[in-house]
Amino acid sequence: MGGIKKITGEELIRITEPLVKVSYIMDLLKKSAADPSKLNFDNVVIAVNGVDCSILGGMDASAKEGDEVTVVSIVHGG
Repeated sequence: MGGIKKITGEELIRITEPLVKVSYIMDLLKKSAADPSKLNFDNVVIAVNGVDCSILGGMDASAKEGDEVTVVSIVHGG
């Protein structure tokens, strides 16, 4: 998770519910962050089993038990 790992202090979050929306997972990340204002989900790519969730329904995309959800910070520079 790179930058998100630094903000949340978590490398891995296990979800125990059988089916959740990506928005639920993002809420969990916010809750685990020492400073939630540093999390900007406009600057991340979220994938469910390697597929960008923007083509799966965005924050309404679902993840089920056993799925892998990856959250990657987009780094801009110049």
